[in-house]
Amino acid sequence: MASGAPRGGGGGSDVEPIAADRRRLSLSHCDPIGGPRRRSAHGSQDKDRYAELRKVPLFELIKEEVAGKRAISITSVTDKDLRRRSSFKDKDEEILVPPGANAAELKAWVQSLGVGWVCRKGLKPEAPNQDSFSILIVEDTFALYGVYDGHGPSGHDVSDLVRDLLVKLFLAHPLRKDKPDEAFKDAFIECQAMIEMASESMAASSGTTCTMTFHNIPEDTVTVAHVADSRCIHGVRKEGGRPVYTARDLTIDHKPNLDKERQRIENAKPPGRVVFDGFYNYRVFAKAGDYPGLNMSRALGDIVAHRQAGLTAEPDVATLSLRDATGSNQMLLMCSDGVWEFIESLEAIDILASIGQFGSQEQARAGMAKLAKESWDRWMKDSDNDVADDITGICVPLRSRA
Repeated sequence: MASGAPRGGGGGSDVEPIAADRRRLSLSHCDPIGGPRRRSAHGSQDKDRYAELRKVPLFELIKEEVAGKRAISITSVTDKDLRRRSSFKDKDEEILVPPGANAAELKAWVQSLGVGWVCRKGLKPEAPNQDSFSILIVEDTFALYGVYDGHGPSGHDVSDLVRDLLVKLFLAHPLRKDKPDEAFKDAFIECQAMIEMASESMAASSGTTCTMTFHNIPEDTVTVAHVADSRCIHGVRKEGGRPVYTARDLTIDHKPNLDKERQRIENAKPPGRVVFDGFYNYRVFAKAGDYPGLNMSRALGDIVAHRQAGLTAEPDVATLSLRDATGSNQMLLMCSDGVWEFIESLEAIDILASIGQFGSQEQARAGMAKLAKESWDRWMKDSDNDVADDITGICVPLRSRA
């Protein structure tokens, strides 16, 4: 996302020129990144845990909480036709439910709650849809939502891996219910370690953003953890006559030109470099090479960038109390930067609010489709119909139980 970066061609760059069709995208170069590799220092116990997590059924991890309740997992999966999938088409989905439950009925239940989602392929002929999403809801207990924006040659594989692995790591964490902030931090760091252990070749030059929210329904709290720039916002409809909406960013895009991010990158061992690319973005490079060219300062995957350019997988975490929020009609909106590149937070809420009742099933479905179409149209206008990022979002109505 280009928000906060200088616009236009002002400013120089001491790195390899960026191809015109990459200037707004996450990576300045699409080719695999060079640089030395190193053997994993992880032992057999780590590999066993990784294999176990990948194999264990999702609902086995939370079987006690699911017993006697409606529960469902809805996730994206890599398109079977990969790069041949037409632009602006939906990504393939997978629905999981507990044994004996009806998937169609439970999906209709989720939609009746006013939860909406969209995951559309952009205009990038060299790659499939690299975004992913996850929705997990256990009736009257908790909900867990995730948006992942992959980048690099295997970005779709990394976003898929993180979508599966990070969800399970968080669910299995012993502090998940009482201290979700600590559980998130541990899960992100362990997820990165597992990627480095098990996916060296795939994730050397590919990675993903991740924004994940945990809604503790009985406690009326929402905890948000994120790396990179898939933004999460909190929208509120003010009570009274004419509808008035507010939007508050719950995440701050992890951009390398932010003071604390730049300092961490430049003080890393080994240090990285932060360079303005001459167009829209500040990008991260290794000290001694013109790679990776990422326009984000934190991510999952991107093994070379973690080892040579100061990237980190440690998330920022924030908690929202629904009881303290002003206004009974509240909404959570999480989107990849395919939305945020040209649409600001409050405008996104206004687009959703233009479709039906705030937080309604109609708004969730038609509103998310309208937000995706508006994002696509602005990409097309800006690039002369030449390039568009993948577009993914989840909207969730939030109502305090107090």
